[in-house]
Parts: sequence; C-alpha cells; structure tokens
Amino acid sequence: MLRRSAAMMYDAFLIVAIWMTSTTLLVALMSDGAEIKGILFQLFLYAELASFYVYFWRATGQTLGMQVWKIQTLTREGELLGYRGCTVRFLAATVSVLPAGLGFLWMYFNKERLTLHDLVSNSRVVYLGNNPYRSERD
Repeated sequence: MLRRSAAMMYDAFLIVAIWMTSTTLLVALMSDGAEIKGILFQLFLYAELASFYVYFWRATGQTLGMQVWKIQTLTREGELLGYRGCTVRFLAATVSVLPAGLGFLWMYFNKERLTLHDLVSNSRVVYLGNNPYRSERD
C-alpha cells in the first residue's frame, strides 16, 4: 500500500501540472480570460485524468510515479492491460477511492493483496524488485 500511495502522490503532481496547463490554454483560447467552471469543465478534467492513466498503463504498465516506486500494473497472466482493461481499471479505481478509499483498503482483507479495482479489472500491481531497470544494472 505504501508504494501505491507514494506512486499516486508522485503522479498527482504531474496531473496537477497537466490540469494547470490545459486550464490555462482553455482560459486563454476559449473564454477570453473568464472563469471556467461547471460540469463540462469537471468532465474535461476527469477525461484528462483517465487519459493519463489509460495511456501509461497500456503503454508500459507504469505511470511515472510507478516507475519511481518500481511497481507495474499487469493482467493476472502477467501481460500489459489492453485499452478495455485499462479503462475498466480506471473506472473501478474511481469507485474504489470515493468511499474514503475503501476499495484500496480491500487489499488488507484479500489473501493476494488485491484492491477492489484489481479484482474488477482482472489485474494486479507487482513490485519489480530492487534493480528492475537496465540502467540500474549497468
């Protein structure tokens, strides 16, 4: 849980930077400097968040935060998730975090240490070991 939480915190800094950039562009280009608010704006930010996670989980199984903490999201068979699996995982993770993070806490009651969104998306997060990257071995 510590590695997952640390990776999410690391990713949060990246996501906030992305949101700041996109919001600045929206304000500058589309609203003549007026405040942007409302459900459409919130959905836009949520879509950016989804795109961030789906892209990285599909491409390498790791966000930048996950790379730093040496964890990776894989299917139960040890392969990268497809777009559908990534999307299901993201939506399930959204539900997992909403009720005070109870979906994440599920890992303490699961023998395999799987969270609720791991179970729903048929995926798991694995620790890659002390020196999983080539640059660390050379």
